[in-house]
Parts: sequence; structure tokens; C-alpha cells
Amino acid sequence: MKLRKVNYRGTASEILESIQFEGYEIKSLKHGNTKHVLYRFPSEAHDWEGCWTMDLETAKKGVTKYNQHIKEIGSIPE
Repeated sequence: MKLRKVNYRGTASEILESIQFEGYEIKSLKHGNTKHVLYRFPSEAHDWEGCWTMDLETAKKGVTKYNQHIKEIGSIPE
């Protein structure tokens, strides 16, 4: 069986200016294929790892919850 080479036809994503919110940097980018603007935020559902969303308000809520979590434990996790 001969494998066929596939050329990727998508475009590169564009890194946009970050947004400062409550002392946290929300990174943003414009997706190369879909042209959606995505925002990276800490997610409680994923043990505070960075997740991407198309909704800025969701990202801000995630940052607020993250800051509350940090206050509760008393330090920034490494």
C-alpha cells in the first residue's frame, strides 16, 4: 500500500495582543483556519491548566475563579 502525501492548506494563526485582567495575562490569537478569536485562561475543570475559549467573558470568569483559588491556598502553584 502506497501512502499518499497530503499537503496542509491551512493558514497560520495570528497572535493578538494579550489582555490584562485582575493581574492575569489572558493570551489571545486569531485562528488561522476558522478566523475565530480565542482566549487562553486557567480552567478549574482541568486543574487550572490553560484552556482556550471563544468567549472573553468565560475567560474572565476563569481568571476570577483562579484568583479566588490562589487566595484560598495562599500561594501560586508551581
